[in-house]
Amino acid sequence: MLVGSSAWAVPISSSLSITGSVTLDTVNSLTPVGSAHQSGTLQRVTGGVVTSASFTDTPSSIGSGVASGSLTDINDGIGAHFSMNGTSTGGTSQTDGIFADFLLNLTNNSLTDTFTITFRALITNTVAASGADAFAYSDISVRDPSNVEVLFSDHRVDTVNVSSNFTMDSANDTFAITLAPGQSSSFSALQRQRGGTFQAGSYSADLNAFLRIDSVTGGNDNPNTVPLPGSLPLALLGLVSLVASRPVSRRRGQRDTAAEAAGQGA
Repeated sequence: MLVGSSAWAVPISSSLSITGSVTLDTVNSLTPVGSAHQSGTLQRVTGGVVTSASFTDTPSSIGSGVASGSLTDINDGIGAHFSMNGTSTGGTSQTDGIFADFLLNLTNNSLTDTFTITFRALITNTVAASGADAFAYSDISVRDPSNVEVLFSDHRVDTVNVSSNFTMDSANDTFAITLAPGQSSSFSALQRQRGGTFQAGSYSADLNAFLRIDSVTGGNDNPNTVPLPGSLPLALLGLVSLVASRPVSRRRGQRDTAAEAAGQGA
């Protein structure tokens, strides 16, 4: 799985609540037909700790999958890896469909601070098909609360309908949300694969996607701030007073020097 950078343990603001879940749709994800094979792994990273669940061929074997949990650090996130392939010497070999659902819920619990949370999508996506009648498609689509697609990867290949073959990926690999004090929002994503060969031929696809917290800006909650000693503010106040008094004397001295120079010139 793609889990991003290894630089963990960078906590986000305690005023932000971010949860993420990725689950396999075991109702619509079906067992492969013929000599086809498929596999999948779901993953959630919380505080740099990886939780995962996998299946091989039979989707229902994954059980409850990866449950929802808090995302607390930069680079935390959710992801899924799907792989499928099949070959045939004349009969049907088919993957009828495997599907994963992503959900990100965000809440700004601060009464005063506004935050901008940026997510990065790490995606690799490949498809292939050969023979007289074979196809494969593999895609993921990320949508905002208004159901507007903010990021996608969509790869398709079909040996019968060659004109429908395409490789489409978003121009950007990030998406962001700005939350005002007390505001909540969410993002959802659907990842899926399907393919088959119905005469002598083969097909395959591999899609690895991970949505991670890339950065958080705004707010005043900085865990790296070191508190000042109680006596230090008084010392700083004294220094400020001293510095404030010096420019007046310096300017007075400069004016006196200029007057003396003018007198000497006269």
